[in-house]
Amino acid sequence: MAKIKASNIIEVTDFSLSISEKSILKNISFEIASNQIVAMVGESGSGKSLTALSLLGLLPKEKTTIDSGSIRFGDTALLDLDEKEWQLLRGNKISMVFQEPQSSLNPSMRCGIQVDEIIQQHFKNTFSSSERKTKVLEAFDRVKLPDPKRIYDAYPHEISGGQKQRVMIAMALMNKPALLIADEPTTALDVQVQKEIIALLKELQEQYQMSVLFISHDLSLVSQLADKIIVLYQGEVVEIGTPKEIFTNPKKQYTKALIQARPKPNQRLKKLPTIEDYDLNSSEGALVDPRERSIRLEKIYAQKPLLSVRNLTKTYSTSKGVFGKSEKLTAVADLSFDLYPGETLGLVGASGCGKSTLGRLIVYLDKPTSGQIDYKGESLENLNSKQIQALRTDVQFIFQDPYAALHPQKRIGEAILEPLQAHKLLPQTEQKNRVIFLLKQVGLEPFFYERYPHELSGGQRQRVVIARALALEPKILICDESVAALDISVQAQVLNLLNDLQEKFNLSYLFISHDLSVVQFISDKIMVMDHGMLVENKEADELYRNPEQDATKNLIAAIPKISF
Repeated sequence: MAKIKASNIIEVTDFSLSISEKSILKNISFEIASNQIVAMVGESGSGKSLTALSLLGLLPKEKTTIDSGSIRFGDTALLDLDEKEWQLLRGNKISMVFQEPQSSLNPSMRCGIQVDEIIQQHFKNTFSSSERKTKVLEAFDRVKLPDPKRIYDAYPHEISGGQKQRVMIAMALMNKPALLIADEPTTALDVQVQKEIIALLKELQEQYQMSVLFISHDLSLVSQLADKIIVLYQGEVVEIGTPKEIFTNPKKQYTKALIQARPKPNQRLKKLPTIEDYDLNSSEGALVDPRERSIRLEKIYAQKPLLSVRNLTKTYSTSKGVFGKSEKLTAVADLSFDLYPGETLGLVGASGCGKSTLGRLIVYLDKPTSGQIDYKGESLENLNSKQIQALRTDVQFIFQDPYAALHPQKRIGEAILEPLQAHKLLPQTEQKNRVIFLLKQVGLEPFFYERYPHELSGGQRQRVVIARALALEPKILICDESVAALDISVQAQVLNLLNDLQEKFNLSYLFISHDLSVVQFISDKIMVMDHGMLVENKEADELYRNPEQDATKNLIAAIPKISF
């Protein structure tokens, strides 16, 4: 751990604020010492990101009222700064990495040029264009981007989500700030890259004597990084301590519930504990009986496959510029597997290995280069557009970001109605009742019909996306990183819900994720992809106990572990 100096770089004292007259942060106090890593942990909506925005002067001025307290950065009273003074501070002395890189990067500019802009803005004419390019490539290399020269010339849509976040981290570290605020910077990353980024942040923090405020919902993750942990709940600081103190002797029930909510790879629970139903005196939950599980799996695999994939390959052609040389990129290589009725088939692998491409190929959102896909014993190769549309009623997607998946100006009821109206499956008089039924199936009350997406929490929005996917009574749900954007406690709720819905409707899931602990909890079998190839495919618990391939071993080794 970094050696903590006596002086504080940040001091927040009795800080309270309201937005639109609603109290959000309530008398929070904490310090960040020079050369210290402090983690701030809590559920979505607890006030973590708002605290970070307060340290950067990025609060919405028209709606925000500072009710009490002070924030100091060294000798500077941050709440007294004007906008010009903030601009000198931001990006130089205090820098930030945001959670969602897709909305932070300009889609019409190459990634390298966007980072180059940061150097030009803060160093004016100090470096030549070739020197700036060298600095950007070095920064890309430091954040473990594969093939930095390719990433430099790539547009954001041409690289994976994890690679986009690493570009943002390189951008934030370019000016070697005194304080780096990292707001959920590893949420979108696969566990291996997450582990590398954590190691990178520690290395750079020690090298440049930099302080870090690391915001996360994952206690086990921050335990590997932080000198001190601040637990935030509903805008209040409920607990502060070292990682060892927090994990070995948590004082608050809320902290204990956060610790228990993450799936543990070495045990298979029937249901994950959540914040809502966590009982201080209860056990950690009932374990699945191995005999019952064995009988269930025998029944599943005695059936005919619902979906069969054989020798599936997808190759893309890429070129650099108008006269650039064309190159071939194989995203999926000679992949074969079966998905059975009522089965959850997990699919794990590092970012960019081809997981999401496979999901798109299955429903012909992207046409395979070669290979065969059979659904209910019939090949999809010769389907016309009408038949493909019919296939998509049976195979539905649940995407990673529930906020992006819902139209911000449409009410929840209208969003769930969309597929019913598009496929004309129900008379108009029956549609609203069907939506209310679907809301109840995912644990939401009928009054959510009239709500808008911004009025819902992250977990509630994901429940709405699941309800919409169920509207057409599908046989298969492709869950593409469907819990990756959710905090740990809400993730537990959604995983429990998916298990309940599978049992009720005999659904089949292709569950795509980079987090092997989550995939093992929900899956019957797990496939491991590496560089477009299927390298391992076996029963979930067996794969965790006896991994054969290096790619699988690396995924297991990267799962955050508590060592206290």
